[in-house]
Amino acid sequence: MTAAACALVGAVSEETLTAHGFTRRTDVHQAARCAELWAVENRRRDDRGALDRHQDQEATR
Repeated sequence: MTAAACALVGAVSEETLTAHGFTRRTDVHQAARCAELWAVENRRRDDRGALDRHQDQEATR
């Protein structure tokens, strides 16, 4: 793996790996899907953050 690939796939959670059928980060890199799963991970984190913010707003009403 290259250093750039390690940085991308290293930021991907186990949850995202499993959801896309991977068990190891090296498999993601070998399948040339590092950037794709990194983007999915960022969207998942953003969505989770938005849901948390919404829940916080509802709780303060």
